[in-house]
Order: sequence, then structure tokens, then C-alpha cells
Amino acid sequence: MKTRLFIFWILLLLFSCSGKKDEDNLSATRSTIAAVNQVIGIGRIEPENQILQLASETGGIVERVLLSENDSVKKGGLIIELAHGVEQATVNQLEKQVATQAAQIKADETAISESRVRYQHAASELERLERLFSKGAETKQAVDNASTDMKAYEANIARLQSLVEVSRTKLVETKSQLEVSRQQLELKFVRAPVNGKILEINCHAGEAIEPRQSFGQLSPEGRIIAVCEMDELFAGKVRTGQPAWIRNPGSADTLSGGNVYFTSSFLKKKSLFTDQAGEKEDRRVREIKILLDHPDHLLLNARVECVVDISNPSK
Repeated sequence: MKTRLFIFWILLLLFSCSGKKDEDNLSATRSTIAAVNQVIGIGRIEPENQILQLASETGGIVERVLLSENDSVKKGGLIIELAHGVEQATVNQLEKQVATQAAQIKADETAISESRVRYQHAASELERLERLFSKGAETKQAVDNASTDMKAYEANIARLQSLVEVSRTKLVETKSQLEVSRQQLELKFVRAPVNGKILEINCHAGEAIEPRQSFGQLSPEGRIIAVCEMDELFAGKVRTGQPAWIRNPGSADTLSGGNVYFTSSFLKKKSLFTDQAGEKEDRRVREIKILLDHPDHLLLNARVECVVDISNPSK
């Protein structure tokens, strides 16, 4: 019995010491977090509007490449031109059809005007003959002939008006076909979606490209930033407006200063840099963005360390 009591007191003592040690470790961890003035994360240099992948909505054979890497381009500027002989021929053919149909409508409208003049003349002649016939000065045959002529002109006017309506309908349809063909032709001219700088062109004249398959990259005009991932342990202390700077990994030399201007509202898996696709990672990170003061000498997509001063949490 004494032996059992002795073992019980020994276990109780060990448990109390272990619990106190855990509390001490937790307290030390909290003290360490509270004392940290800077947090460091891994980041990447990017345009604020992200690098754009250049692609064509339609496939084809490259006929001309008009820009090279590092060339500046304005929105709508031509980058590459695909072979477009068939599309151009279709547009030319439809343009001629539009011109022909418009000319036919004009000719029919002129014929309608002439028929209306003849109709008015025939109506006046019929009225004159009817007056003479009522006085016995003209024959019934002459009146009937004048009435037939007037009705013939009236029927011709109706026929020409129907032809004009049909021609107008065909003209509208042909113009719609022409617009579609022009848009198909325009797809063969790949233009810059925004102002920016060409980073990469991966096609040459004579080479085939597939629809919506990237053939190059464009850096949009605008600010250069560092996109960084902060470990969840200190992520909650990062605020917008806090001073920050970037440096090469493992170096103490500052590449550029800046300020935090964006902090994500949730934690996510690491995504900027992973060793393998589908790599398992227990830690979560918070994405932040740093607006850089002097980014001109920095290389896009460069890997950097991002340091944020969290000594003033009110910022």
C-alpha cells in the first residue's frame, strides 16, 4: 500500500512539472512574438497588373512578327500578323456585292420615279379622255386604252417597289456577312491589349500557332510591386501602410524600399515558390503586396526577401 502511494505522488509531481513547463514555453513564445519588430517573407517582383500571356483567338501561319523582346507597345499596336489571303478575298468579294446591290437599289428607285411620272401623265390623260367621252367627243376604246396604260404603270411601280424591298433586305444581309468577314480578317492581326513592354515572343514567320495558345508575354504599363507570402505566425501583425523593403535572399543589402499597400483577408497554401507540384505544406501564408520606391533596376519574376517593419501596428 505504501509503495502504491509513493508511485502516485511521483506521477503527480511529474505531471505538475510538465504542465508548468508547457505554460512557460507558451508564455515564452508569446513574448517572442510580441518582441518581433520585423517579419520576413519570400516574394516575387511583378507588374501590379500581372504579366499577360499573349495569344491569338484564331490559329494560322505567322506571316510577320513586328515586335521583339523589350519593345514598347501601345494598346492596339500590331504584334504579329497571320496569313489572311482567304479572309481578305472574302471581304473584297462581299464589298463588291454590297456595291452592286446598292447600285441596283438606286437604279430601281430611279425606275420607280420615272414610272410614277408616267403614271401621273396616264392618270391625267385618262381624266381628259373621260371628260371628252362624256361629251361624245371621244370613243370608249380610247378611254379603255388610257385606263389600261395607267394600271400598267401602277403595277410596274408596285413590282419595282417589291424589288427594292428585296434588294434592301439582301443588302442588309450582305453587310452583316461583310462585318463578320471583316472581324474574321481582323483576328489575323494580333494586337496589344494594353500599353506595355514585350517580354517574350516565341514565334517566327512561317510557324503555325494554335488558337488561344500563348506565343509571348507582355508586361502592362504601370507600377512594379513585390508580391510576398508571410508565414501565418506573424501574418496578423502586417498592416497596410507599414514600411517595407526587399533584398536578395540571404543578403542584407536593400534593393528597394516601399510600403505595404495590400494584405489579403485569408490564409492560403504557399503558391509563389514550391519545390514540387502538389507539395504538401502544413503552414499557411498571407499574401501581401509592397509598392516599391525604386523598381527600375529590378528584374521581373526575380525572387526576393520581403522585410516588413511591424513595430508600429497602428499603421
